[in-house]
Order: sequence, then C-alpha cells, then structure tokens
Amino acid sequence: MGFIISATPSLNWIGRLIYNNLYLGWINNWAGGSTLIGGFAVTVIFFTLFLKIATLPLDLWQKSMGRKNQKKMEIMKPELDKLNKQYAQDKQTLMMKQRQVHKKYKYSAFGACLPAIVTMGIFIVVFTGFNSAVRFHNFKEYERLDEGYHTAYAVSYEESKNSAEATKDAEKWVKDNFKPEGFLLTTNIFMPDTWAKAIPTASDFSGSGIGKLGITVDRTRYEKVMKPLFEEYNSGGKWNGRLILPIFAFLLSIVSAKFVKPPEMPQMAGQSAEQQKASKAQQKFMGYLMPVMFGAFTLFYSSAFAIYMVMSNLFATVLGVSYNIITKKIDAREKDARLSNTIKR
Repeated sequence: MGFIISATPSLNWIGRLIYNNLYLGWINNWAGGSTLIGGFAVTVIFFTLFLKIATLPLDLWQKSMGRKNQKKMEIMKPELDKLNKQYAQDKQTLMMKQRQVHKKYKYSAFGACLPAIVTMGIFIVVFTGFNSAVRFHNFKEYERLDEGYHTAYAVSYEESKNSAEATKDAEKWVKDNFKPEGFLLTTNIFMPDTWAKAIPTASDFSGSGIGKLGITVDRTRYEKVMKPLFEEYNSGGKWNGRLILPIFAFLLSIVSAKFVKPPEMPQMAGQSAEQQKASKAQQKFMGYLMPVMFGAFTLFYSSAFAIYMVMSNLFATVLGVSYNIITKKIDAREKDARLSNTIKR
C-alpha cells in the first residue's frame, strides 16, 4: 500500500553520485550495520578521499604555481619599491611602470587568485551535493515510516475496531522500524552535530532557510507519524551531537590557514605604500574569514557535511605542510648550490 505525501526532492548529479552510487549501490551493503560508524559516514569518508585524490594534480599545480609566483614577487619587490619612491606623486606614470614590471616577470594577478576561486567552486559543488543527498534521505525515510504507520494502523483497526489501540500499534511500528544512522557520539548523521534535534521537527523538515530541509509535507501528518521518535530521541533537551565535528573542522581550517599560507598577492598598479599595507592586512583577514565561514556551515547543516569538512581540511593540512617541508629543502639545496658556485668564481 502506498501513500503519497509530497513530490520527492531531486538529487543533483553530485548527490546521485554520493547517495545512489556510493551509499546505496556499494558501501551500505557492507558497512550499513555498524553502530559506531554507519554506512553514510563511511560513504562521506570514501567520497572525500576519492575527491581529494582526483583533484591532487590540480592542488599540486596550484601550489607549484603559487611557489613560482612567490619567487617572482621576491624578485619584483625591490623594483616595485623603487618605483613607489620614484613616482610617488605621479600615479599615472607609476601605474604604467608597475604594469611593465608585472609584464617583464610574467606575473599574473589572476594566477595568484586562482587557488581560492577553485577551492570555492569545489566547496559549492560538494555543499549542494550533500544538501540534496541529505534532503533526499530524510524524505525517503519519512515516506517509509509514513507508509508503515498507516499500514499498521489500518491492519490493527481492522482487527480491533479501536482507534486508540490502532494508533498505539502504528506508533510501535514506527519506533521498532527506525534506526538512526549515527557517527561516534552523533545520534543522526543526517542532522547537525550540535544542539539540533536528532529527529527533524516539522519546522526543520518543511521550513526554508539556513539549516532547514525545505521539504513540503503536511505538518500535522508529519508530527503524528514521527511522534514516537520525538519522544524517544528529542525529549528532555537531548542534543543530536556534541559539537565535536564542527570544532574539529574549524580548528583544522585555522591550522591550514596558518601553516599553509597562500602566495602573496602582487602589488597592484598605482598602489601607494599605505594601500599595499592595507591590501596585505585584508588578504590576511580573508585567510581567516574563509575557515570561520566554512566552520559556520558545519553548525547548521548535516553531520555528514561536517565529516566531509574535517576530512577535507585534514587532507589539505597534511598535504600543505608536507609540500612546504619538501619545497623548503629544495630551496635550501638551491641556495647552497648558488653559494657554492659564487665561491668557486
């Protein structure tokens, strides 16, 4: 027996890859029964690793380009500083001379910004993919419980002719047939690892805005079907999580921003010394603003997305620190070689 409650939320292409192909098509078959780390958590971890490995050549290219640009900046800086002093009162000439220096060393302002643009693009694609997968799962789970509730009610009422008894049996069916998929201390991975309720309320389920699922359903019907789950998982001020994942995601983002610094932006044509100083301060601020912004998303969206952010930031931090260590050793060897050649001459 089927019960139509609303149009099924659509999965975008990345959502289909995560939910249908990885989760339902593969991982849930062998990892779905775990009580500590559920199948969808494993899916998120595998997806993150696949994505980071697939984009590793791009990451290394970006870092290599940033390193080359940084070296060009070091070479250009004395010339640019000299021009600033020489043409401080002639902005038009200063702009022309600065452009000539940029062209001479083939320094691209866009090249210095490209890593941040690519990072933001990947974030948006993955974020929308996880949102569609989470919305889809919550809807399908409610659809299954709704059908089971009304089927159990109909069968019980047919036997007992007692509405109260039929409602009790229907609620028992829902309670017996629902098992939230958690992750460590998080009860339901499809809800935020925060003070949020483990079972989405009618407002969370059908509301719109930050952190809401935005699924159109009959709220009265939804609350009736989900009532036994509200009583078991949401009562007594219970939290869905303990803020573990958002805290880890935020800390790893800060570490990444602190130790894996982006290349210095080029001096823009016509900039005065004060403007250069302000530009550097703004760049530093933006370096910390992004982690704060990304961390805020983990507070209001699913624990699954928070796991992605933790894994992604961990991978980026390890890669960035390792790359910096290797390139510092390469730079030291090159410096020693230059000194050795100078001494021989």
